Amino acid sequence: MNHIQTLRLEHDTPAALYLLACTRLAYLVAVRLVLGAARHAVWQTRRRIKRTWPRTARRLGLTVEETIRSWIASPGAPISRRVLIPSIRAKREPWGVRVELRTIEGVGLVEIEKVADHLADAWRVPIVRAEQHKPSTVTIRALLWDPLTTTTDSPAVSMDGRADHAVASWLVGTDQDGRTACVKTSDVSGIVVAGLAGYGKTNLLDNRFAALAPSDRVQFAVIDGKGGPDWDSHAPRCFAFAKDSPEQAHEILCHLHNLLTARQHLIRDRLGVKNLWETGPSQSWPLVVLIVDEAHTFFYETKGTDAEAKQRDRIARESARIIEELVRKGRNVGIQIVLATQKATGDAIPTKIRDNCQVAISFAQRTSEAAIAILGTDITQYPDAHPRRLQNPDYVGVATLVADGRPGYTLVRTPKATPDQNIQRLARQTAHLTADPLTLLGGTEPSKATS
Repeated sequence: MNHIQTLRLEHDTPAALYLLACTRLAYLVAVRLVLGAARHAVWQTRRRIKRTWPRTARRLGLTVEETIRSWIASPGAPISRRVLIPSIRAKREPWGVRVELRTIEGVGLVEIEKVADHLADAWRVPIVRAEQHKPSTVTIRALLWDPLTTTTDSPAVSMDGRADHAVASWLVGTDQDGRTACVKTSDVSGIVVAGLAGYGKTNLLDNRFAALAPSDRVQFAVIDGKGGPDWDSHAPRCFAFAKDSPEQAHEILCHLHNLLTARQHLIRDRLGVKNLWETGPSQSWPLVVLIVDEAHTFFYETKGTDAEAKQRDRIARESARIIEELVRKGRNVGIQIVLATQKATGDAIPTKIRDNCQVAISFAQRTSEAAIAILGTDITQYPDAHPRRLQNPDYVGVATLVADGRPGYTLVRTPKATPDQNIQRLARQTAHLTADPLTLLGGTEPSKATS
C-alpha cells in the first residue's frame, strides 16, 4: 500500500491513480464479503462518526469556547481563545454504533437530545437516541435499524417446576440494546398493564403465566372481563375462574378478601414474620396472583333507579372497594393483583386503585393523557420512550416501563405470543399443583367480606 502511495506522489500518472483506485475498490469488496452487508454498514457508520465528529460538533453547537489568560502575560497582551469539543468513543453494535460522549460544561444530555435529528442526518442513520446512566457520560445510539421492531420468540415453557426464580422478578423482555429487562415483583401488591387493543397486553400476561405456572409456590385466579375464550386454556391451573359476569367476579373477590383477612391474622404465628417476603412464598403459603383482564368492565357504575340497575351499581362499587383493599393491604401477605385495561384513566380504573399499584407497564397509547395516567407525569421527560410513539404496527409487543435497576423509562420488546396449545398443555400438566390458598391455611374460619 505504501508503494502504491509512493507511485501516486512521485509519478502522478493515470496508471498509478488507476492502480490505487482498483486497490481501494478491491479492499472495500473484500471487507463487504468478510463482514457481510449489515456489518459493513455498521463499520462504515462508525468510521464516519469518528472522522467527522469535530466538524459535526462545531456545526451543531456542541462545543464550548473559553478564554485563556497566561499568568505571565504582560498587560495589553492579546487574549487567546480555544474551542473545547467533547471527546467520544465509538463502538460497533449489532444494531448500529454506540457513542460514549464525555460531557463538558454546557454540553450534556439536554443539548444532545435537542440535535438528535441533525446527528442522524450527519451520520446517515435513521434514528439517534441519547440517554445518561452515569455522571459525565452520555450514551448516544446511532441505530441503523431499530432492534425493538425485531420480534423475539417466547422462552421455552418449562414443565419441570424450576420456575421459583420468576416469583420475585418478572422478565418482561429485551430492551433496545438486546439486554434483558425485568421488574421487581417481590413486595408488590398491584400491577397495572395498559395499552390499545391488540398491542400485546394478553400476550404479556400469557408469558407471565407460563413462567409461574410450574411453581407450587404460586396460585392463580383469573377474572376475564372480555368474556371470550382467551383465558379458557389457563383454567385448569386456576383455583378460581370467572368471565365477564360481575356477580361471579364479585364472588371471587370476596373469597380473596377472606384470604386477606385470614392471612393477616395468622402470618406472625405461622411464619414468624410480619412480611411474607422475608421468608418467601411456600407451597403451604403461596403467592396468590389475581389477573383481571379488561378490568374496567367491573368498575363501571350504573345509573338507574330500577332494582337491577341498583344491584349492578352496588356490585361494581363493592368490587372496587375490595380490589382497593387488596392492593393496599395484600403486599405483606403475598396477594398480588394484576389489572389489564386499554386505558388507565380515572374513568376506567379508579385512581385510588391505580395510584397504589407499584408496577406500571404501558403498551401503545393514543393520547398523552392516557400515557400519563398509567406511567405518571415523568414520562413527558422521556420522549423517546413515550407510549404514543408505539402506535406504529412495527411496535406491537413493545412496552414502556421502569425496569429494575435502571433510571427513567425503558422500551422493552416482549416475546411474541406463547402458542395457545402450549399454554393449554402447561395448564393441564401443572393442574395437580392447583389448590385454594384459603384451604391451605387449614382450620380457619375468617369472617366473610361484607357487601
